[in-house]
Amino acid sequence: MGPRNPLIIQAAKDVQESQIALVDIFERIESFFRRLEIYVNVPTTTEMMDTMVQILVEVLCILGVVTKEIKETRSSEYSVCKCVAVG
Repeated sequence: MGPRNPLIIQAAKDVQESQIALVDIFERIESFFRRLEIYVNVPTTTEMMDTMVQILVEVLCILGVVTKEIKETRSSEYSVCKCVAVG
């Protein structure tokens, strides 16, 4: 077995951590949608509508944060890959 490249090992660890974080995020979104599903089946009041809007806002915020993180991660991964390929 040849020498191990620490950048590749770290990249693999980062990918695994990212996958765990994504699973966590999708589980949270699932929880929000389960709550929303319950509220949709109840006669709508102003309070219920406010609650449903809050749930959807939270889901959109989560998706926004995830999208930003993915874009930033891709940029940094591209830089690391470029350095590994050149180095």
